Amino acid sequence: MGIRFLHTADFHLGSPLRAVESASDQLAEQLQRATHEALRQVVQVAIDEDVDFVVVAGDLYDQEARSVYANEFLVDQFARLDDVDIPCYVVHGNHDPLGAGAEKLPLPDNVHVLGTDSVETALYPNEADPEARILGQSYASQWESDSLYYHYTPPDTAIPNIGLLHTGLNPDGRRYAPCGPSDLAQKDIDYWALGHIHTPQLVDGAPAAYAGIPQGRHVGEPAAGGCLLVEVEVGTVPEIEFVPTSPIVWQEIAVDIDTAATDDGHPLRNLADAEAHLDDRMFDLRTADPATLTEGLSIPVADTDWQPDGFVCRWTLTGRGELFEALDEEATDVLANRLRNRNSGDSTFVWTESVRDQTAPPLPELDELVESDEIIGELVELTEELRDDESVRADLRAETGEVWEWRTDEEHEDIPEDRVDLDENRLDELIDRAVTQAINELAARRQNAN
Repeated sequence: MGIRFLHTADFHLGSPLRAVESASDQLAEQLQRATHEALRQVVQVAIDEDVDFVVVAGDLYDQEARSVYANEFLVDQFARLDDVDIPCYVVHGNHDPLGAGAEKLPLPDNVHVLGTDSVETALYPNEADPEARILGQSYASQWESDSLYYHYTPPDTAIPNIGLLHTGLNPDGRRYAPCGPSDLAQKDIDYWALGHIHTPQLVDGAPAAYAGIPQGRHVGEPAAGGCLLVEVEVGTVPEIEFVPTSPIVWQEIAVDIDTAATDDGHPLRNLADAEAHLDDRMFDLRTADPATLTEGLSIPVADTDWQPDGFVCRWTLTGRGELFEALDEEATDVLANRLRNRNSGDSTFVWTESVRDQTAPPLPELDELVESDEIIGELVELTEELRDDESVRADLRAETGEVWEWRTDEEHEDIPEDRVDLDENRLDELIDRAVTQAINELAARRQNAN
């Protein structure tokens, strides 16, 4: 017999979206309530889809000290499920460990919180006539160094077994229930409902998935957040669909001034040109098919009428061109403010969080520089060789400076706010910028010498 349930995690209630400077009162209110609105939508999906039950894989709250408001809101949402006889099975994670204290308000009777002492089992819909078995263990404190998965041992495989686990899925980790896909695959679990990683994704090598975060909280959590609809039968591959729920979508958009142009085809030369071009890009965002916001996911996307209320964007100007001469910190601040003023009155808003300048002055074509300057040619060739050398990349990661913080997916949410996360893609960007700066310096010296 098969079952159909909703898998969600990482609500982080009590964590408003990062403050946006100069935001209107209306936008500030939307940012404050976005995580709550996303959870409200998750519950609505469960009700509309008439699922058998809901599982929550940890981090219901954003911090150990639960606020009364967040607790009250969560109780109200669970009560909506109780009203339609949908039970909910919960484990707590590193942000909301059970050892931090009890809820301020009691949860409804349909909520089953699995404890911290050992892996607990709950039977759906009841012990007398079970149709599914849910196994899980909550964190007792912020860190969980034990390999909890090992104790997920169901007594039989007569009904679907669902494992509920908050983990970084890193067998070498020391903080978040260390294990790997092969560890999960060896257990008699038909589906592992995972929490902690904020990007929805399937797990290679195991019947497991991360639901992701229902609402991204900052530009490091872009694209659409949501939950998963899962169908499971004993001994079969789970059928999984992603359902987007986030009212606000963060975007970090790079604009290459090498190729960007005005409506009449001219390169961007000044702030007015840049403003007009970015305004066009904002219009494209407002009118884009929402399906484009879930492209690239490893999970099939459910057919829904979801559409975000708006976007918060960080624009990063890159490349080489005449616009470089018009940009400095004051200019990018002015450009950001002018873009914000263009946003009033639109049903789907696009708010500019900031404009970042990573541009460089124009240079001859790189191919010309490589052919005409032996040193530049050797530099480019050496860079390509070093880019693929993992030992060199490790040295670069170690030498990037205190402002950067190397991360794995497991560690992403724990990076201090005064640090900038460094992953493989951003390391490639740093390498590109370093090479660009070196070529700029060499080319400038050649021009001065001539």
